[in-house]
Amino acid sequence: MASVVKCLGTMAIGSFIGAAGSAYYLQKKMDKAALAVASAHAKDGKIPIGGQTKDGKMWDGSITVDEFKKQLDSKTKKISLIRGAMGSLGATLIAAITLLMRGKVKVK
Repeated sequence: MASVVKCLGTMAIGSFIGAAGSAYYLQKKMDKAALAVASAHAKDGKIPIGGQTKDGKMWDGSITVDEFKKQLDSKTKKISLIRGAMGSLGATLIAAITLLMRGKVKVK
């Protein structure tokens, strides 16, 4: 039983690192491209933004390039953790089913 736990633990840790690392790497590349576009549109170091409120009124605003970069970094970290957890869960589930089918785990 200890070898089953070690196997599942190894799969969970390895797949978390792999999924989170690859998600972080790919998201950073996309963030770099988005930051380049935002910097090109920035006027006086601020990116113009705006939108519509729930009651239908339009609003204008701006955000600094540094603040936009901080928001992208925060989003990248959150996405990486979520994708890492989902990848870890999937790989561990597949490993558990494989061990169960091979008869390494006895269900009582």
